[in-house]
Amino acid sequence: MNTMKIIQVDPSGWGFRERNSGASFTPWGCNYYDPATGWAPRIWEQFDPVRVGEHLDHIRTIGANTIRVFSTIQNLLESPHRVRAAGIAKMMKMLALAEARGLRVIWSGPSRWEGRPDWWREDAPYEVCARDDLMAALETAWRGMGNAFRGHPALFAYDLQNEPYAPSLPTPAMNQCWARWRAAHVPDAPESLPTPPVREGERWLTAVHRFREDLATEYVRRMATAVRETDDTHLVTIGMHQKSVPFDWYPPDSYIAFNPHRMAAYLDYTSIHFYPHHNWHPNLYRDPCETPDGMQETLWHARAICRYMHIPGKPLVMEECGWYSGGNVPIGGREQPWRSEEQQTDWCVRLVKATRGDVCGWLFWPYQDTPTASDFSRGSGLYTADGKLKDWGRAFARLAPRITAGRPVRTTASRTLALPWAELVTEPDAVKFFRAQYLDLFRRGKVMDFAIGKKGPMI
Repeated sequence: MNTMKIIQVDPSGWGFRERNSGASFTPWGCNYYDPATGWAPRIWEQFDPVRVGEHLDHIRTIGANTIRVFSTIQNLLESPHRVRAAGIAKMMKMLALAEARGLRVIWSGPSRWEGRPDWWREDAPYEVCARDDLMAALETAWRGMGNAFRGHPALFAYDLQNEPYAPSLPTPAMNQCWARWRAAHVPDAPESLPTPPVREGERWLTAVHRFREDLATEYVRRMATAVRETDDTHLVTIGMHQKSVPFDWYPPDSYIAFNPHRMAAYLDYTSIHFYPHHNWHPNLYRDPCETPDGMQETLWHARAICRYMHIPGKPLVMEECGWYSGGNVPIGGREQPWRSEEQQTDWCVRLVKATRGDVCGWLFWPYQDTPTASDFSRGSGLYTADGKLKDWGRAFARLAPRITAGRPVRTTASRTLALPWAELVTEPDAVKFFRAQYLDLFRRGKVMDFAIGKKGPMI
């Protein structure tokens, strides 16, 4: 007999509970793809229910209650205006497999993991936020999912996009959007889109980032509206990269411009992804595996990211996190040092313990080591590539009963730290200075919230 219930936000605004029963629910699990389908994984093109069921058995055996799975454009859409019935059927089958094992599913996407249709053309990466035709196609996909999955007890939430990034390159579509935005907000700004990191003066760079935030917020509004037009029974979130936080980016990267505080009205809860950042910016971040100070600073950085991402009245889930072991892996375009299983376990356990007062759930990356991967997925699983439980998998199982036993309690802030948004999104030195501020507060035993207006920091 099915006993799973739809999940909703706890009335307190922190944590989740089952509808009707009122039982607390804390997401504890992993991101899942079928590692037998190559890299990038083509789970829907090569969907094997028997093999997927075996993998879900492994995941449930170690105490997980939630998995996050990518949906894909190729699987979901026959055309920009037509949902692929066979693709929906595969997703429905996965929900049934999960439900039979007591697992809940977060649908993330639709992504391009399985390639893109001929009709999906962008002049630059992430241009979808500036393209009405591509957003309309994604709305078709979300409405199709909502029609199919409304009321399904095994579905936990819809995750509108994996690690979105607001476009910045001056494509024709972006220039059209900029012209409209410029006329309404900064008519004396340059007619051509000033593109970071090329500077037309800080004032215009700040305006560009606010423009990008507006594009991102409108994208989230449209996608969330499309979901809720057909499914008002499940939660909506979006899986944000840690560089969505204005004090996390650093050159040559750019601010991502998905601001959770500006899109709060469209989300039921927020989601953040976090990994140690020293591989991309060793001049700013220390390796947590090399020194105790590096470990402590990285954990404090994770906490600062989570404290910023929190929206009052809405839970926060760390829906992607983890580390690797058992070899060398490519990260940031370089081969990274060999790490042991014990080091992987140490990082993951410390991260959970450090952030227990800052988030309402954790999903690790990924289920199983993937030798064909071109990134740290090669060695970051709970299981080895041949299906053997790793040291981290055993630690995950030991943590599970304590994590899932009840609703987490959020740590109350002892200090509010003003967040200078305009400086942070334009000046690398401001990022360094702000980092020194929050690390010093943690060092002195303080826990901060950030002073952010209802619509987010304004120019």
